[in-house]
Amino acid sequence: MNTAQCATPATDTAPVPPQPIPGPRSADRLAEAALLLATVVWGSSFAWAKASGDAINRLSGAGAHAAMGPLLLMGCRFLLAGLLWLAIFPRSRRGWSLPSLRRSLVLGLLLSGGLVLQVLGLDRTSEAVSAFLTSLTILWVPAIMTLAMRRPPQRIFWFGIALAGGGIWLMTGAMPGGIGVGEALGLACSIAFSFHIIALNLLTPRDDPARLTAGQFLLVGAVGLLACALVPSGRHLMEPAAVNSILSDRQVWTHLVLLVLLPTIVSFGLMFYFQPRVDPTRATLIYLTEPIFAATYAWILVGRRLGMMQMVGAGLILAANLLVELWGSGIRAGRK
Repeated sequence: MNTAQCATPATDTAPVPPQPIPGPRSADRLAEAALLLATVVWGSSFAWAKASGDAINRLSGAGAHAAMGPLLLMGCRFLLAGLLWLAIFPRSRRGWSLPSLRRSLVLGLLLSGGLVLQVLGLDRTSEAVSAFLTSLTILWVPAIMTLAMRRPPQRIFWFGIALAGGGIWLMTGAMPGGIGVGEALGLACSIAFSFHIIALNLLTPRDDPARLTAGQFLLVGAVGLLACALVPSGRHLMEPAAVNSILSDRQVWTHLVLLVLLPTIVSFGLMFYFQPRVDPTRATLIYLTEPIFAATYAWILVGRRLGMMQMVGAGLILAANLLVELWGSGIRAGRK
């Protein structure tokens, strides 16, 4: 994605509601295809993130399932991605202003807040429940747009939301027995991600996507490293000698390189640039296909197959996206 050539110049006009960028049918399809590609890469990165997070916990002595590994990985991953982004795209280094800093701060804090809450919540509940609660963005995004912004989605989206929500529940097998600390953190994580999705559509058209991407990457990296220093024994493990010893491990640095290049530079880069061209609810439906690609990757890599209920859930998520896409195609065809 050559953001340096395609990005729009920064402006400081009066606030306007976020609207998908109008354009021909091919432009709409391109934006949706880019978000789908980002989701495919995200789905295939779970194994790398889990393996490297576990390796960091083992090398640091933090213990299995500790938050230290994922948080240190998050900090290094996004900080390196931000520096690499600045080096690749010259436009991301130019034109910084106070409004650009404010927009980067808002977007970066929402994204980093969601990621940190996800890590802390996963340490206190099951993976299935965490995945299900994180996927509740499919409910929060249209609810926020309806109640706070007075921009409810089209009726067909609500039907797609119901289908996709049921599909996620079947895929994860999540059966929360109550709301504990982990579940509360998971809910807060999904709300933070929902506000980030909406804010991305609101703020990016007013600035240069390349510049905002760099700002978000660097801020998320800084928050991740700061969070590491706040966990038990984290300050000691954040000493340069300890960090160097951890990152020099072959398993850690090879997975870190993959995570920086693919799910961060490629996937988040595509998301930050193309999502403002798509309705936020439609984008959220696309992102819900991530568990399907993660399951497919696990099947190819280690032969882990989906059960019957999980296959039904995956079918519901795909059906929701197909339904909305066919409806959108009909609308676009009717405008010609």
